[in-house]
Amino acid sequence: MNIRSYSTLFAAAQLILAGTAARAATVSPNTGSLGAAANGSNNDSVTFVAGAVSAGGDLAASYNGLSGVNTSVPFQPALNPASASPFSIEFWANPSASDNDDAPVSNRVASGNRSGWVFFQRAAGWNFRMYNGNGGGLGWDLTGGTSNLNAWSHVVATWDGSIAQLYVNGVLADNSNDPAATGVYNASGSATLYLAATDTGSPYPGVVDETAIYGSALSSGQILNHFNTAASPTPGAYHALIQADGALLQLSNNAVPEPTVLTFLGLGSLAMLRKRTRR
Repeated sequence: MNIRSYSTLFAAAQLILAGTAARAATVSPNTGSLGAAANGSNNDSVTFVAGAVSAGGDLAASYNGLSGVNTSVPFQPALNPASASPFSIEFWANPSASDNDDAPVSNRVASGNRSGWVFFQRAAGWNFRMYNGNGGGLGWDLTGGTSNLNAWSHVVATWDGSIAQLYVNGVLADNSNDPAATGVYNASGSATLYLAATDTGSPYPGVVDETAIYGSALSSGQILNHFNTAASPTPGAYHALIQADGALLQLSNNAVPEPTVLTFLGLGSLAMLRKRTRR
């Protein structure tokens, strides 16, 4: 095989890898126990920047705040448990602007009697709302912590089947329900999970990373451990901890070429080397 042939094959390999990376960037793979069925689909305008986890080249999804620029995960029963079943939602957010109606993570269904839950980034702090199934009525409405622009916040909401709690940056930020809320939660049976939006809008400008959902109410100790471990210098330590604590959903934004393409390129290179050696 002459030099021109090698150059042509190498150029083709680069195109394959570039095309694969572009395709991978439209998906945030779920490394939680639900697997690929809960992968996140990114709008083409979603970009990727350095994430909240210190080690390992972590990437995070960045959103420009325009309508339709979001990530979505199709309805999964395990991510929408019955009202009396415990769960936790966790994410890291770095907002770049705010109009007090920006939703970094949501599974709300607003049509008819509202169901599900939503987070908002407010000037007063991070706001977590659960709907009670009576029009637009709220079952739980918690606000706490700081939601500073251009800074990372670690946000977790837990539900033990009857009480909701909001944690920001590893500590309890609010567990006192708004007096106007009823304390009743109406779980959704059809919700799409959105990052950087709700089902009706509320686009979020900024970065979201490491969105995770658990089928349990995380303890205060687990939440603090997650917050602290993000700064670990050991690559993979944070992700291993999230998985060990039972994440059903753990969205990773690191685009990795498909194994089939790597195998093809590896075998092709090996074959070329063998032919060249025999000559």
